[in-house]
Amino acid sequence: MNAFLQDLRYALRGLRRNPAFAAAAIATLALGIGANAAIFALVDRVLIRALPVRDPGRLVLLRSPGPRQGQAWSDGDGAASFSYPAYRELRDRNTVLDGLLATYPFDASVAAGGRTERAAGDLVSGNYFAVLGVGSAAGRVLSPSDDSAPGAHPVAVLSYGYWTRRFGGSKAVLGEAISVNGTPLTVVGVAAPLFDGVQAGRRPDVYVPITMKAAMTPRWDALDDPKNYWVQLIGRLKPGVSPSEASASLTAVYRPLLGDVLPTINNWNAQQKREFLARRIELRRGAGGRAVLRDSLGTPLLALMGMVGAVLLIACTNLAGLLAARAVSRQREYGIRVALGASPGRLVRQSLVECLAFSVLGGALGLALSAWVLQALLSLFPPDADLRMVSAAIDLRVVAFAAALALVAGALFGAGPALRVSRLDPFRVLRGRSSAGREALHLRTGLVTAQVALTLVLLVAAGLFARSLGNLLQVSLGFRPSGVVAFSISPDLAGYSSEDTTRLGHRLIDELTRLPGSESASAAAVPNMANSNWTNNFYAAQSPTDVVETWRNFVAPTYFATLGIPLLAGRDFREEDDEHAARVAIVNETFARRFFPGHSPIGERIGIGVTAEAAAIEIVGVVADSKGATVGEPAHPFAYHPYAQAFAQDKLGALTFYVRSTAPPASVLAAAQQAVARLDPRIPVYDTATLASRVHDSLLTDRLTFLLSCAFGALAAALAAVGIYGVLAFSVAQRRRDIGVRMALGADPRRVRRMVLGEVGRMLLVGGLIGLPVAWAVAKAIESILFGVHAADASVFVAGTLLMAGVAMLAGYLPARRAARIDPIETLRSE
Repeated sequence: MNAFLQDLRYALRGLRRNPAFAAAAIATLALGIGANAAIFALVDRVLIRALPVRDPGRLVLLRSPGPRQGQAWSDGDGAASFSYPAYRELRDRNTVLDGLLATYPFDASVAAGGRTERAAGDLVSGNYFAVLGVGSAAGRVLSPSDDSAPGAHPVAVLSYGYWTRRFGGSKAVLGEAISVNGTPLTVVGVAAPLFDGVQAGRRPDVYVPITMKAAMTPRWDALDDPKNYWVQLIGRLKPGVSPSEASASLTAVYRPLLGDVLPTINNWNAQQKREFLARRIELRRGAGGRAVLRDSLGTPLLALMGMVGAVLLIACTNLAGLLAARAVSRQREYGIRVALGASPGRLVRQSLVECLAFSVLGGALGLALSAWVLQALLSLFPPDADLRMVSAAIDLRVVAFAAALALVAGALFGAGPALRVSRLDPFRVLRGRSSAGREALHLRTGLVTAQVALTLVLLVAAGLFARSLGNLLQVSLGFRPSGVVAFSISPDLAGYSSEDTTRLGHRLIDELTRLPGSESASAAAVPNMANSNWTNNFYAAQSPTDVVETWRNFVAPTYFATLGIPLLAGRDFREEDDEHAARVAIVNETFARRFFPGHSPIGERIGIGVTAEAAAIEIVGVVADSKGATVGEPAHPFAYHPYAQAFAQDKLGALTFYVRSTAPPASVLAAAQQAVARLDPRIPVYDTATLASRVHDSLLTDRLTFLLSCAFGALAAALAAVGIYGVLAFSVAQRRRDIGVRMALGADPRRVRRMVLGEVGRMLLVGGLIGLPVAWAVAKAIESILFGVHAADASVFVAGTLLMAGVAMLAGYLPARRAARIDPIETLRSE
């Protein structure tokens, strides 16, 4: 221990003697470790961290891919949605699970203490908390008896965060009633403090028995419909049961249920029916909960993690090269110490301790930097974004990761110098015959070649992300977002019927149209650019068996004019298109081409569903294709209906209002909130934004990936340039006598410059041969998250290679110029 402390003091003295070198090394490490720790904090929360429940490794997510008929709800993976009758059968008849829970997220309007606010709710089965092994912080959690009959148990459990935020952590709320979506529910308990639901990025505020669905989602009660797919299932494997065994057993229970549904399916051929009956239950790892955020952000986060890891590796190779050069300058010191009795092991230990000092200081600074980087990244997202909701922070897991990274980094850049110290021959060193300089040069050349390869990979990746974002920015939206503000309300959560909602919409649109600066106002059931959609099967009257999944929306008159969607043929909706008038629709160009190729669809009739009954909806207009959910979505057949004709299962609930105005957006939104309050103060306004900001936010992940990839690529290029400059400067210093002799024998400066730059060319050639295949493999891995870009995009590879070559040649120019200016007479005299 005393020897270690002595080595540590010696290492710290060495750092003080070389402050510039120490500062550069520590800053380089801190930058690499800080960026890695910040990205790891997100990766850990989204991709790695398990739910804070009992034995999360035994949890599994159920899926059943394949064709189906009916209605389906999904927030990401449609194959993960099941009907409630299927859930009950799987729960009661399986023999491989210790429990199977069901869950469904819903929007909640919570009224308590004279105040109404919007909250996040989860409809859950009575065994939800028991299957997960989650207890209560106060009161009790839900039990199986709480979902024994539809609507019979109006109770609720609050999340710990919502309890402390809304009710001040007071136990007085227990046993009291709160109004959720207009229904009084008795608060029976508060969930455990660390539990925030089963989906990263979504934190429920209130848990309600799933049998209360009719009250919580007044437009849609599907408890007994076997063709309505909406619940997500999570099971807990019994000890000793493998996922494959459980999958086979659950499939055996599930397929007879499909046979019961088959007679209700229409217009399917024999092959489709066979595929339906062949559906099986698949299981996914469920330790981290539902994989919605993991599936959407997993690949971009892993790509960024790989890029920052490559930057750190480049930084380590740079430091290894600097230490190799430093070791050459200290070889006489090492030789004297060995000659005086120091063992090679002692020198190796001292060298490693010096590297450890760099690592610890760089890691500590990097950890402090990571907190700032993480907050800077998260601040780019809206407050309600899923990534903000995962509560990523620099906690003990991230600290442990950073510490391990610092130690590994120290080993990476310190192993080479330590190994050379262990092979030191003091007699050759003291006689000036050591080959350490040549060995260090070869090592640094190899390290810089590796830097070139890694930098080339990062530059190609940055180029691919740049091309992808460029393609997205050039996409025609089909509407004009500038000058439009939007906000949403949910009248159904305040007890409004579909007809009442329509009347409220008419009154509110009238108020919005009269606002100062307002040019037009309208409303829609499905918000634009919110990554959500509503689909149904449509058919044309002349071919009722030709069923196509079609996007749809219910909109108010002047919707297309307000959003700036061109009307190409026919007419717009009118106020007369209400529940008493004939049903009408306006379709987009893609719909018209799909169903009515070669002729106008105006006056044609279409139907919804899969039955061959007479089509009852007349097409009265055609509009241009426009983006609905995301900027990058392909063109879909789209049908619009008057929002006053929302019948039966198409009940109108939430509405998003749009106002095109020349007034400042903040004043328009403030006036809109006042208008809603005047009409009904029980209805909260939410999702207030400009339409332009929604378009911008929909591309936020792509923009962030592009910016970070470019930043990491630029940093890697800068580090590679430093490495190339250092190697060539060291090479010129080592070969000064050789260059002087060459020039004395007639070599001109241009030839010397070409000789030095030729070394750069060789490093580029070898680095390119290594880096380009790796870059192609990386491109294939990230191709799924690129828009309009293929992995083998030659222009990106050529641009990345040329940029790397330019950086390398610029870095090599100064050493080459210095070599060409060597005075041969002066050099030979000094030798």
